[in-house]
Amino acid sequence: MSLIATRTQEMRLRNPQVDRNMSRLTEWGALDFFLSQTNSPDSMLTDETKRRAFSSMGTDIKIPVIDYDGTVTVANERTCVIADAENTSKLMAVVWKTYAFGFTMVPTMFNNNEIDYQKDFEKKMLKFSRKFLDQVDKDAIAALEAAKTQKFGNLLYYTQTANDVQVNYMQRNDILGDLHPMFRSMDYSGQLHIVGDTGVDAIVRKLEQHGIYNDVNKQLEYANKIFHFTNNMVLESENFAQFYAIESGNVGMLTRVDREALRRATSKAGHEWDVINFPFAGFQVGTHYYESVGDQSAIAGAATADMKCNIKEHYGFSVDIAFVVAYNSAPDTVSNPIMKVEIKKDGSQFGGTPVYITNADQIGGGAATGEISVNLTKIGGSKVEESALKVDLDKVKGAAVSSTGGVVDVKVNSQASNLNVEVKNADSAPVPTKTVEG
Repeated sequence: MSLIATRTQEMRLRNPQVDRNMSRLTEWGALDFFLSQTNSPDSMLTDETKRRAFSSMGTDIKIPVIDYDGTVTVANERTCVIADAENTSKLMAVVWKTYAFGFTMVPTMFNNNEIDYQKDFEKKMLKFSRKFLDQVDKDAIAALEAAKTQKFGNLLYYTQTANDVQVNYMQRNDILGDLHPMFRSMDYSGQLHIVGDTGVDAIVRKLEQHGIYNDVNKQLEYANKIFHFTNNMVLESENFAQFYAIESGNVGMLTRVDREALRRATSKAGHEWDVINFPFAGFQVGTHYYESVGDQSAIAGAATADMKCNIKEHYGFSVDIAFVVAYNSAPDTVSNPIMKVEIKKDGSQFGGTPVYITNADQIGGGAATGEISVNLTKIGGSKVEESALKVDLDKVKGAAVSSTGGVVDVKVNSQASNLNVEVKNADSAPVPTKTVEG
């Protein structure tokens, strides 16, 4: 081996960006939504509530509320006797969940190491931050799921299954614009936020292609909504996209830290507690730091084999979080300002849009299965000439079309003409189609 090869054998390229994808962060849309609502001017949580909750470790937090009263009536005549109508008050408990993690650092381990102390510290923080904030985001989604409305107003032309609004693929470009009237029918007319997955992002991007100066202005479908995207919503196999729509001012997030962190304590044994703004999150957490001395020789094999008595630094982080949703004592009677929407995948295919004939009984179709009359003058802006017309059909008026083909009575340029229908099965069609009988 040459001298140059020997000298360069142990060289390493120092580039801190090469491994950045190993600890990259993601979008936490549900957490972002709760945080933005907590800090917004119309937040339902007052500064006093947030302050007292932050220092509430060791005590229960309950918020006074008043139940819905559906027994009141309005009379149609005057009387000298005015009846009682007392309210029923309750204490709504705030439910906390603790999140805690930590790691250690051995400073002397980096004396002869091309990975320096700060980079190792940052990478450990990043990997724990992603795991921590992922879990918080999932819990925020769970809070929305638990509080989604059970009482709907006018669903327009959409359907409801198990308290979820069902949207056909063909309706995907309409649902965002229809949300406001649907919420208004439930007596909610404020600003709407959307917490959705990447399928929602795809829909919005397609709508953005139809701006103010394009063929059709689709901006009103989405422009008055505030979007928060997350990858932590579990996409059900039959769905193309799913999201929660929430009226502003109806959720919030409370945090608190342990007592020693709150008073920023120190001990004679070298333990230190503090409160910091957690990176990447936008809220405060408690910290705990101390040092120990011991045998660190087994940490990194031969690289630390000589480290029989060295200092180890311990870094700990913890916080309690509670997701709070506007109180509803009668969810089966009073609508909640949270709506779960599922956009179905059936009928979706890249580069094509299926056509559904919903009034076949009005535009034709005799007693014979598979017959339908269609008047065509133009396709794609061009006049239709009398030539072969191929149509993929699997059902007409709900009845399956046999492989022998039906007959379509077509008027081409106002001239009557009968064109045979070619029925294609999935194995012969250029795009995926439903298999038909025969």
